[in-house]
Amino acid sequence: MKTFIFSLLLIASITIGSAAQTGCDPSLNSSLPPSPYVDGFLTFDGSGDFLRSGDLNQLEFPYNSTDSFSIQFSIKIDEPFRPMNIFGKHRSAGWIIGYHSSESGYLSIYINNTWKRIYYLGADTTWHSYEIRYNKSTQTLMTMVDKQVTNTYTEFTYSSMADNSAFSVGNVGFFAQYGPQSVNLTSYWFKGSISYLRINSNTNCLVNYGFNEGGGQVARDSLTYFYSDRTYPGSSTCGTAHMMLGYMPAEDTCDPVWSAFDHPANSRFAPLGDGTQYWFSNSGMEYYAEHFSTAMTVWNNKLINTGYFNLAGGNEAKFIAAWDGNSWSPLGSGLNHEALGLRGYNGELYAVGFFDTAGGVPAKYIARWNGTVWRNAGEQFNNIANTLYEFDGKLIAGGWFTSIGDSIISYVASWDGNQWSAMNTGMNGPVYALCEYRGELYAAGKFTIASGVPAGGIVKWTGHKWMAVGTGVTGGEKAIYTLEVYNDELYAGGSFIKMGDTFCYNIAKYDGTNWSATGSGADGAMCNVSRGIVSALKVCNNELYAAGSFSRLNDVIANKLAKFNGTNWCSVEYGVDLRPRALEVYNNDLIINGDFYTASGVAANNIVKYTPVRNLTGIQNNNNIPKDFRLEQNYPNPFNPQTKINYNIAEFSRVTLRVFDITGKETAVLVNKDLNAGAYSESFNASGLATGVYIYRLEAKGKDGVVRTESKKMVLIK
Repeated sequence: MKTFIFSLLLIASITIGSAAQTGCDPSLNSSLPPSPYVDGFLTFDGSGDFLRSGDLNQLEFPYNSTDSFSIQFSIKIDEPFRPMNIFGKHRSAGWIIGYHSSESGYLSIYINNTWKRIYYLGADTTWHSYEIRYNKSTQTLMTMVDKQVTNTYTEFTYSSMADNSAFSVGNVGFFAQYGPQSVNLTSYWFKGSISYLRINSNTNCLVNYGFNEGGGQVARDSLTYFYSDRTYPGSSTCGTAHMMLGYMPAEDTCDPVWSAFDHPANSRFAPLGDGTQYWFSNSGMEYYAEHFSTAMTVWNNKLINTGYFNLAGGNEAKFIAAWDGNSWSPLGSGLNHEALGLRGYNGELYAVGFFDTAGGVPAKYIARWNGTVWRNAGEQFNNIANTLYEFDGKLIAGGWFTSIGDSIISYVASWDGNQWSAMNTGMNGPVYALCEYRGELYAAGKFTIASGVPAGGIVKWTGHKWMAVGTGVTGGEKAIYTLEVYNDELYAGGSFIKMGDTFCYNIAKYDGTNWSATGSGADGAMCNVSRGIVSALKVCNNELYAAGSFSRLNDVIANKLAKFNGTNWCSVEYGVDLRPRALEVYNNDLIINGDFYTASGVAANNIVKYTPVRNLTGIQNNNNIPKDFRLEQNYPNPFNPQTKINYNIAEFSRVTLRVFDITGKETAVLVNKDLNAGAYSESFNASGLATGVYIYRLEAKGKDGVVRTESKKMVLIK
């Protein structure tokens, strides 16, 4: 099964990577998942999702050269009698499929400036297959439902379609030539599901979307949203043309779980109450204005979230609020603008960002909260700070400031609880991230000089000056926005093409001596020179999560959110629909905030939690004890130099897991201890071994004295 799905993933990566489908490739739809699985499908929530095709110019049926065309699709409506246009190519002489548009309850096709009925759907919310056929020689337009003819329109002719129209699901199409104002029919967005779409003109197949060929991500919203207003989906030309997918990735694995008809896989995402919003009311005008979240931290056992909002959980909370796991509460009268960095220090919560008052008290760009009142934190900054970090008993701030009070302090400063101090001569550009690695403080951002010496966006503190860590980043925005330590390596994310001489594309790792790439990097957002941005990194559940603007990470399809388990990068369900900004861990869940409305199809106002599948250790927190003794095939296989081995123990046993070469010589002992019943995973690093075939053997001696063994082969290729 895993081998089969891996093949699908490989096909998917090739498919979505292409700019457009130039014809109907049977191989894309010929391999369906085996029983009991069924075809994949897409579900749209009616709040702005859309399918964008790269086949825009092919979707023309010129009347003077088209002898016939057919449109075949299978859909179901989720909300009866809701006005919606479902998909099509529409302008003054285009076509579109609509439901309850001009004629209540009818599914119709709008073509040549008129509606032609296909079927009276009414309140029917079940699946149906539809087909529209045109024949020029007989001048007939025929409509069929579930292979039965429903209407035949005779003496039917139509005009040529305009090339500046478009193809979409969820609105009347986007007209890139005329800008976002052309798409404003928000009440027409599609709420329902579609399982396939095929369009033929003459003998040419123009579109054949079965939604079974995919690699783990998008099925809800397009990457294009990152650069466009939610009100006008598809108006931006940023991002990559892609097909949305018809299945959910499995829990904490790179293997997909297929969504059967009407039985989609359950998401592990959940909202934090009603999230955060900005409600505007003035002179009789009331509406939700732009709102988003920017930064988080955990303080006094609560999750603190800041951003551009005045409501949290429906209650007044100005630009900052606390979540206790059940409800939101304000922090006094809050701030007068959003913060960009939060951190607890000496029993108080510190905030830095765009504000200049906190709790009504002047506090330019930095303030602190003691649980009751806001107050300032020393002398005023002359510009904003981006980030805060505690190191060696002091609070470190990094940002855009070049002075604090009367002192020249460039872009980075330390606070001892009473006053701010310079850290040598600082940098010549903004600091966005701070992190401790192997007992040393690292700073990253968009600068080229630190302590008077060249430094390409990444440095470490020696105790009295900053020292470059390699030659730094080049390409893209030449900026590092986030740092995180995972498996004793320092990871850096941002907008860059190279770290040193190595192509990294927005994410790189450092082992204390050298920088290296994490595969092919994060890309897919073609509007950026660096093809994407990694804006946040965080470790949760022994996995490294990355968020930002990308649709792939190391060639794995991942919609702005991905995770690394030490061996492979994987998608995190469908990801998020707009722009994630920060990651935090609270109550063992991963919290994602930013500017978005859904995560993997789950409605969430700018903040959401993701609950990973917990790593099992014996019987602790394990309600699904394995019933059998089993050794899994290592993954990846072949490998170089690291692989992962999973196995199950059905009862308390003395367990050994050993590796042998082909001659039977023992080369490694991975496990040799007593283990409770449970599911386990071990990593094996073969960097010191030669290319070849190796045997790994699992032995478990139970309380009854019976020894159970199982062996498998693995291949190391260097």
